[in-house]
Amino acid sequence: MNKKKILVVLTAMIISLCAVFVTVDAATKVKLTKKSVAMYEGDSIFLKVKGTKSKIKWSSKNKKVAVVTKKGKVKAVKKGRTVIYAKFGKKVLKCKIIVNEKVTNKDVIKNDNKDTIVNETTTKESIIKEAVKEEVTTKRPSDNGTDNEEETNNNITIGKWIVMDLDGRYAIEGYHGSDKEITVPNELNGVKVWLIDSDAFMDNMDVEKVVVSYGIQIVRSSAFEGCDYLKTVVLPESVTGIGDRAFKNCYELESVNVPSGVETIGEETFMGCSSLTSIQLPDDLEEIDSSAFNGSGITNIVIPDKVTAILSKTFMNCKNLESVTLGKKTRAIGFLSFENCSSLKNIVLPETLEKIGMRAFAGCTFLESVTVYAGEVDILKDAWIKNPNYSRDEEPIPLECTIIGVKGSLVEAYAIEYGLKFEEIEE
Repeated sequence: MNKKKILVVLTAMIISLCAVFVTVDAATKVKLTKKSVAMYEGDSIFLKVKGTKSKIKWSSKNKKVAVVTKKGKVKAVKKGRTVIYAKFGKKVLKCKIIVNEKVTNKDVIKNDNKDTIVNETTTKESIIKEAVKEEVTTKRPSDNGTDNEEETNNNITIGKWIVMDLDGRYAIEGYHGSDKEITVPNELNGVKVWLIDSDAFMDNMDVEKVVVSYGIQIVRSSAFEGCDYLKTVVLPESVTGIGDRAFKNCYELESVNVPSGVETIGEETFMGCSSLTSIQLPDDLEEIDSSAFNGSGITNIVIPDKVTAILSKTFMNCKNLESVTLGKKTRAIGFLSFENCSSLKNIVLPETLEKIGMRAFAGCTFLESVTVYAGEVDILKDAWIKNPNYSRDEEPIPLECTIIGVKGSLVEAYAIEYGLKFEEIEE
């Protein structure tokens, strides 16, 4: 056999072997060694990606809570929650990290009316576990005989759901499916589900629609934060609480309802929801926390009468916001509350208003008129300026808008001082 034939045969053998390896690698499911980990401050663990030889790029969503090295070593820094990402090619794997506080001095834990001394290396959780003699891992058949419950470190896996038992009721802790439409159940294996816990669906890149079943009462902080493709959320009337950042940075979110029993919209709840153009707020809503709609895509908003204050940055950077109707009992508008709402043209402020914060309407470059029915309003510096980011070497440029208010009031004095056109309210 000549050299050319030998070369051809060897090449064919190499190609065949490579094809076999590629087939085997493709058939192997690529996954992280852990999907969720509970740690204590100062602890370290190693995460590994199984099923691929690709180079892994590790990162942490919140380095203040936990950091990760280039080799996948995770170190818990501070009490809180974060996500560790393992990226290779176009694929991203995630591990949810929960960091608990470690006891660093002698604490006393009351248990059955007895004092237990905790030393510097002992955690509160270990004492509690020992006291109640918890099993670390148990299995029992489900009601329908098809799914098993697996309990690990207080978390129970039922099918695709991860839950925690809280006094005989379940809290949704996580979801391991890849479905585009998810219905959050109100019962699993005969046990009532009553809340969706913090970070439960955080950074889920698959889900597009979520329907929460009636009976669930609470949606906690960051429950759906960072769900990039989530478009529709349906909440039942049983929901009475929505936590901070619950839907933060859900860029594709177009439709979500706020149930009538919700009294507070938490901090940054809809921040960054740039596709959310409208939302109806319930009549009994009492508080909208700071940055609740910061950077969202809403075009109009009606504030219920029970809301007495627009807190800082609530509607900041809502560049599509054209219409705002404030409640009849509004007393204060916080600093930066409407900054850079560049589509806002007119706004009416009620007679109950007492204070307008610094740069409240700064950067509202298309604002034509502000009607202020209150006479004695405390207006802080630069409430209406065109250039909110002016430096020390520059002068603030007033907006070319008309202030309509009570003759002889502080509102008129402010308008004159800052070079704004003033018109008296017609009775």
